[in-house]
Amino acid sequence: MLRRSPLERLAEIGQAAPRVRLSRHRVTSLMLTLLGSLGRIAPHQYRSRLRFLIHKAGLAGRIRPEEIFGLKLMGLITLPIAFLYFTSVLNFPSLHQMLAVVILAISGYIAPDVWLNRMATRRRKLIDRYFPDFVDLLATCVEAGLALEAAIDRVSSRFPGPLSDEFQRYLWEIQIGRPRSQALMEVAERTKSEDIRIFVASLIQAEIFGIPIANVLHAQAEALRERRFQQARERAKRAPLLMLPALAFCFCPIIFLLLLVPLWIRAKQSGLSQFFGF
Repeated sequence: MLRRSPLERLAEIGQAAPRVRLSRHRVTSLMLTLLGSLGRIAPHQYRSRLRFLIHKAGLAGRIRPEEIFGLKLMGLITLPIAFLYFTSVLNFPSLHQMLAVVILAISGYIAPDVWLNRMATRRRKLIDRYFPDFVDLLATCVEAGLALEAAIDRVSSRFPGPLSDEFQRYLWEIQIGRPRSQALMEVAERTKSEDIRIFVASLIQAEIFGIPIANVLHAQAEALRERRFQQARERAKRAPLLMLPALAFCFCPIIFLLLLVPLWIRAKQSGLSQFFGF
C-alpha cells in the first residue's frame, strides 16, 4: 500500500474538518432547541428579567431567555438525579442525602443566574477601564469639528469589545429613529456603569439647555481622568492591608524559622537546651 503524500493528507483533513464542525453544530443546535422548548413555560415577567440579564452580560443574539430558563430547569433536575445515581451504592445517611439533594437542586437552578451576573460584572469592569480614554478621544474628535454620532462611530472602532458594542448599538438605535436621550439612557441602563451614567446625564442636560457638546465632553474627560487617579490612590492606600495576610502567614513564619532554628541548634550542641529542660 502506497503512503499518501502530505498534500493528500492535508486535503483529507480539510474535507473532514467541516464534517466535524457540522456535527458539533448539530449537537449544539439540538441542545439549544431542547433547552428552548423547556424554557417556554417560564412566565413573561421572568423572561423579561432574563433578557435584561442577557443584555447586561453582552450575550444578546447568542442565547435566548427561554434557553437560560431551560438550563436552569435542567440543572434543577439532572444534578440531584446524578447525585442519587452515584451515591446509590454508598450508605449515606438519609438526612445527609436529602440535604445534599436540596443543595444541588438549588445550586443547579441558580447557577445560570450567577454565571450571567459574573459575565455582566466582568463586562462592566472592561467598560469602566476603557471609558476614560474613549471620552478623551471623543472630546478631541468633537473639538476637531465632527458631530457627536460621527465621532462615536470613529472612536468606537478603536475600542473593540463591550464598549464598542454598546455605542455601536446606540448608533443603530439613532439610525432607526430613537431619540438621542432615550438611546443614551438605554446605554447607561444596560451597562450599569456609574461613569457612563454621569456621562449620559451630562449629554442629556447639554442637549436640553443648548450647551455645546465639545465643552461638556472636555469637562467630562477631565472629571473621568481625575476620578481614575483618585481610584488609583485609593487602591494604593489599600495595598498594605491586602499585603498584611501574606506577611503574617507566609513571610513571618519563615523569618522566625531562619532566626530561631540556628539558635536552637547552637543551644543543643552547647548543652543549654538540657539546662532549660528541653
